[in-house]
Amino acid sequence: MDVKAQSAGGKPPTWFRIVAGLALVWMLIGVMSWVMDLMTDEAAIAQMSEVQQQLYRSRPAWIFVVYAIAIFSGLAGAIGLLMRKSWAVTAFVVSLIAIIIQFGYTFLVMDAIGLLGPAAAVIFPLVIFAIGAALLWLAMHARKFGWITA
Repeated sequence: MDVKAQSAGGKPPTWFRIVAGLALVWMLIGVMSWVMDLMTDEAAIAQMSEVQQQLYRSRPAWIFVVYAIAIFSGLAGAIGLLMRKSWAVTAFVVSLIAIIIQFGYTFLVMDAIGLLGPAAAVIFPLVIFAIGAALLWLAMHARKFGWITA
């Protein structure tokens, strides 16, 4: 199928709506994870390995705020895609920058890779980054073809 033919009149193809819906679900899962992290108490921390406890306790409060920015701006971006609003691009840019700051600090300053090992520390953050980058690309692509507008 020709992408340009699918974008006639600015109407997005069906797959775009499906992916936007999946993006919303992904972001809502992220919101649930953030809320669970927010509600983590000493009993839950005690269930973690020593290394995980060390990382959890040494995490500065501002990283938790950056985590919230990543999640909630990504959620806004997903909602923007579904509403066909071009500000979804900006929301996904903010989300991706926050992801880079959050995991950059965790890897480089907190040494999560050295403490947990590459397999435990890197795989899921890479998935999160890849999905964030793909959603930004999708929003930019959708804006280019007029599927999302002001």
